[in-house]
Amino acid sequence: MIEVKNLTKKFQNFTALNDLSVTFSDGQSTALIGPNGCGKTTLIKSILGLNVVDDGDILVDGTSVKEDHLYRWNIGYIPQICRYPENMSILQTIKMIQETRNMP
Repeated sequence: MIEVKNLTKKFQNFTALNDLSVTFSDGQSTALIGPNGCGKTTLIKSILGLNVVDDGDILVDGTSVKEDHLYRWNIGYIPQICRYPENMSILQTIKMIQETRNMP
């Protein structure tokens, strides 16, 4: 389960997430729907640890992501626009990721 508690993320003078709280239960599919700029990607990147949030916390299975980063091994993310090395095939890219993560 992923719990987002009172999350706030600002970019200079723009507040992307303001005191957001939401829970994503295990085994459930969730869609984030909204117009451009409403905070969907900011939320995802915050959960993944790609954004440093200004306030609040994110818990994965009851543990704060500030305390334990191992949860990231179990989460995959494919952005809308993928930027992979142009000189590598998809298979080479997958093998590179496997080697980086010490996966068989």
